[in-house]
Amino acid sequence: MSVGIHVPSSAVTPLDSGEAYVEFFRQVEALGLDAVWTEDRIFHDANMLDPLMLLGMAAACTRRIELGTAVLLLTLRAAAVVARQVSTLHHLSGGRLALGVSLGGRPEEYAAVGAPMNRRVTLFQESVTALRKLLAGEPVDQQGQLVCFEKAIVRPAARVPLYVGGHAEGALRRAGSLGDGWIMSPFGTIRDFPRLWTAVRDSARAAGRDPDTLVAGRLVYVAIDDDRERARTAIGTFLRGYYGPRFDVDQWAIFGPSREVAARLAEHVDAGITKLMLGVPDLDLAHLRRVATEVAPILRARSAAAR
Repeated sequence: MSVGIHVPSSAVTPLDSGEAYVEFFRQVEALGLDAVWTEDRIFHDANMLDPLMLLGMAAACTRRIELGTAVLLLTLRAAAVVARQVSTLHHLSGGRLALGVSLGGRPEEYAAVGAPMNRRVTLFQESVTALRKLLAGEPVDQQGQLVCFEKAIVRPAARVPLYVGGHAEGALRRAGSLGDGWIMSPFGTIRDFPRLWTAVRDSARAAGRDPDTLVAGRLVYVAIDDDRERARTAIGTFLRGYYGPRFDVDQWAIFGPSREVAARLAEHVDAGITKLMLGVPDLDLAHLRRVATEVAPILRARSAAAR
């Protein structure tokens, strides 16, 4: 059971300093949590930090925790450049990198980077294939419709796990056929998980892959406060700044006293999710401490009991 933190890397107000992020990463590790995860956008109205650069900072100031993207918009980046970045990060972090990827993004982002949005599925599939081959560290030839190269070599090799994010039917198929696992989005309820996870596993089986090797993760937004309304305000301010003013906090976030938050998250453990990416509203270390000491132990105990 991995209990990680999805780092708040965007804000409509001025962002926290680099020193604040460094201390946040150090405390995630010191408090015994398992990972940090970052999000991705090219353009946004809010202030926002690049996910791989942020993980580079996290790699420099931690020694144990997993470092991951949830998710990187792979179709907005050249696969060869991503391979070089991932190879570097994996080496410098001591092999702690995981890559969640997706084909999300908006028309203006695709247009700005010269990627064909109307062919994003083909681009995603070819990019994942290219990334896997390049990260193996051997010479690669690929002549796809959109991703092509000859005698390409990226070293050092970095066999990082690739998790596919999304909740559309196509994303589920791609997670099973292409990925090492699936990241469930924060939208939908945990009651949807068995049906969606079955679709992922069926896709893996149809592709000749072992579905039992796949990992199930989920991004869940949380805020802990004994004053439930104060918790709702904290997470709501953050999420509306990222998703827009109509974001339904009551439907898509978990907030309130720690016992309530832990009980809701325990449903995820019971369902079979083994990587939780808890999106917190800010870099507040007192809040982080409550997640680590009042919620994470309950989830780990629940997971251990299930085994």
